[in-house]
Amino acid sequence: MSLQQLLAAQTQYPCLSDISFNSLTTFLRMACLARPLIEFQVEDRRRPPDFLHCGLLELLAATEIIWNHPEVQPTEEEIKEYNDAALCRGTSFAHLLRPVRVCQDSYCPNYRDSEDIMTLKEPLSHKATMHTLRNGAPPVYSTSLYCRGCHRRYYPNYHVRKSTSLRTYYGGVPRSIQVAQHFYIESPLLELFANGMVFGWLSSSNWARIYNIALARTESHVLNNKIVFASQVQSSTRPNPDGWNLDMRAEDVLNGFFLYSLLLEKAERRSILKGRLGPALAERNKAMEGIGQEAYPHACDLCFFVFEDGDGNLMKIQTAHCDGDTIGHRCCKAHDCKTPPASNLQHFCPGHQDRKLKCAVIDCNADSAKNHRTCADPAHRALETAYFTRVPADSMPDITGDNDDDDEVIIEHGRDGPVQVGCDGKPEGGNRRLRAYFGSRRTHNEQLIMRSCGVILSRATLFGSEAVSAVNDFAKATFPSPESENAIDPTMYPFARAKPKSPLSECSLDGLETPLLLQILSPSP
Repeated sequence: MSLQQLLAAQTQYPCLSDISFNSLTTFLRMACLARPLIEFQVEDRRRPPDFLHCGLLELLAATEIIWNHPEVQPTEEEIKEYNDAALCRGTSFAHLLRPVRVCQDSYCPNYRDSEDIMTLKEPLSHKATMHTLRNGAPPVYSTSLYCRGCHRRYYPNYHVRKSTSLRTYYGGVPRSIQVAQHFYIESPLLELFANGMVFGWLSSSNWARIYNIALARTESHVLNNKIVFASQVQSSTRPNPDGWNLDMRAEDVLNGFFLYSLLLEKAERRSILKGRLGPALAERNKAMEGIGQEAYPHACDLCFFVFEDGDGNLMKIQTAHCDGDTIGHRCCKAHDCKTPPASNLQHFCPGHQDRKLKCAVIDCNADSAKNHRTCADPAHRALETAYFTRVPADSMPDITGDNDDDDEVIIEHGRDGPVQVGCDGKPEGGNRRLRAYFGSRRTHNEQLIMRSCGVILSRATLFGSEAVSAVNDFAKATFPSPESENAIDPTMYPFARAKPKSPLSECSLDGLETPLLLQILSPSP
């Protein structure tokens, strides 16, 4: 639209004569913020609508400008003003809409090659919170659409088929990722979270605290220093709108980190994320065992050395260290069981539920007595008594519940009676005689094999213990052939030699000095 056409429209609508140029430009910026919702309400998006909703009919002459205007970057004040007028009308700044207008199933009658004509119907909207990096945590609305042809509902990040309830994410990484039903986090903010976890070792709980205090409000520096900015506190304080919770939770940070990482990984592989978060994470973790790490073929001057031997042949030495980090997570209480419990309320996996009725003392197969965790054996009952007297009785939860404790607790009976120990501890009074698990159990460690420069080659979860056999299996998966590595940790050498099919049984021990070193000594290509 040219300025001449706009002036002609002013002649047709005299009421526009009193509008200042500043008001006109403000309206245009606000209307551009509303364009996604306007486009959502029209069936054919190839041209602007003939009528604007919400009392904008008087400025119909500006629709052509709005339709062809580039995306605007609103100021903080514009976002506030827009939401003040929009929230009560069922929309918001950054209204979350699905990125598609037609069904994506090529066999569905509502499928189209072009997105111009919308075939999805039945919009459903609900309140949500958008956690952003630069604009705080504004309240927003999220809207989904339904396909009547194949019975799929299309949400901002994914679509769900009614018959299977299976989530299928759209390709790529969206700008905003849904981490809970009413919470979204922007991808730039999730990138900040990921780097903070890598370089700052920040937990999800600490990230949630940092965000709520320093980033959730654009005027956080004012609200956190009210004495210094006393004159600005009143104008910076805004109550939360009714029906919205703007606080970030630790589980939102963790879910966002997981989803963001999975979507990045799927996008790199040109594939689509399907299903729930738990199975997708398990699949990803399994892929990281063995040779699945991207840095598996890494070599640098800090971990890879080439030299000449006495005969003038080029030889190479490359080192890798193996050790475990104690990062335990809940697992089935059955020793070395790799099947996870159905939920955090359970101590056993579905296949070991019968052990809930057994005595908590390790290697005791007797049934537990009524209202007790142990059998009638006095020595076993003494361990239970010691466990429940660790803390005042009024703070102990009901012992019949499954979610009665969150941490692994081991009670051992030594020479001086029952004592509580850590996972690697022993009673100071003498050798152990009885051990009992009363709390939930956690995995032993996350085992890592890394180059001497710090690059991680492989990881695996060790459930029951850091046994030589488990580490040997881990090393075999990481170095599956004699060509990949041909040396071995001296402490594992006898075990590997006993397994002739293992490539590690052909390894050399020349030049090894530390028990945590895997080293190769072979001709350089």
